[in-house]
Amino acid sequence: MSRLRSAVAFGAAILVTGVFSGLLGGSVTWLVRAVQHLAYGYDQGPLVAGVIAASTERRILGPAIGCALAGLGWWLLRRTTSIPALDDSIRVGRPLPFIALVGDALLQVLAVGSGASLGREQAPRMLAAVGTELFIRTGSIPPAQRRMLLGGAAGAGLAAVYNVPAAGALFACGIVLRTWRPQAILVAAATSSIATVTVWPLTQGAPTFGWPATYFNSESVLLALAVIPVGAVVGGVFLWLTERAKPPITPASWKLVATVGLAGLTTGAASTWLPQLPGNGKSIVLESLDGAGPMVALALAVVLKPVLTALFLRAGAVGGMITPALSTGTAAGALIATTVNHFGGHASIPIMALAGGAAMLGVTQKAPLFAAVFTAELTHPPVQMYGVLLVVAMGAHVAGRLIRRRAR
Repeated sequence: MSRLRSAVAFGAAILVTGVFSGLLGGSVTWLVRAVQHLAYGYDQGPLVAGVIAASTERRILGPAIGCALAGLGWWLLRRTTSIPALDDSIRVGRPLPFIALVGDALLQVLAVGSGASLGREQAPRMLAAVGTELFIRTGSIPPAQRRMLLGGAAGAGLAAVYNVPAAGALFACGIVLRTWRPQAILVAAATSSIATVTVWPLTQGAPTFGWPATYFNSESVLLALAVIPVGAVVGGVFLWLTERAKPPITPASWKLVATVGLAGLTTGAASTWLPQLPGNGKSIVLESLDGAGPMVALALAVVLKPVLTALFLRAGAVGGMITPALSTGTAAGALIATTVNHFGGHASIPIMALAGGAAMLGVTQKAPLFAAVFTAELTHPPVQMYGVLLVVAMGAHVAGRLIRRRAR
């Protein structure tokens, strides 16, 4: 009877974890949009449309003020509490501090919504894990099951925000928990699926990015393979920049107001020439997949997105790295395709762009299977693309490791 009771309690905890993660992921999506509308003064449509419609003054001052306020919040939060790394805390079974993680997550929402070149995916992961921790504290969940639930919640938060249940489960097992035990896989798959379904009223179950009409032939596949070395190099540079940009000690002084605000000001100034730059990179992905960006704009995105991301990290801000890396990779892939077409070739821009994103994530996340599944679930491309994405992500991952090994 006690075993049955424990199994029922664990099953109920999985269900509640999935629902919590979905609700919190949907809330983060809504909050980011609300901050974007306030910062750039628009009512509907994608962020890039709001940036384009905003006056020059608002393009510059909106992110500067919003990011300065986020810097102020981080100063006040860090001077009174320590903010642990979420994934490490889950793996070692350390209690999750509620105020520190919730405050940090909300400040990330403020910064990203204001235009910071950081991913928004870390905030829902933190909130989902903290919400789950509060729930299971009231029960008698064993430590091993607690780790699986919190890891599942972290992956489910990602799944809910981008409507990527399989990728969320892979993220939970491969990156957060670093285990492929059958029970952990089942918990991660269940929580991510439940979270994704929970947020369907907001997402309508549609992919984050629509897949444009394009042709798929052997030439497109061969050209997509050319993205592998480019993804390995660009991904390696992205990792090198972002890892070295992080301060050795997390800043906790009043200077955060100035440094994070200045990073926002720089992003705002750059957006007067390239309005796709503010935010987590979704605008760059949209333009890359649509094939609407000229070569110069794509080249600038490949260079400036990693630089701005590193600038925010150096300033003391924190946030996700998945979408900044993804957007850099899609821009690189689209740039290759546009260049080939400029010289008389017949490259499919959407195929090359998505392959570039998968290659980039294969290097930066060091998880090629996650990279392939994540990019596929984001766009729902033709089934032929799934194998291409896996090969490209694996190839770039291996090539990137070889490059880093030789550089040591």
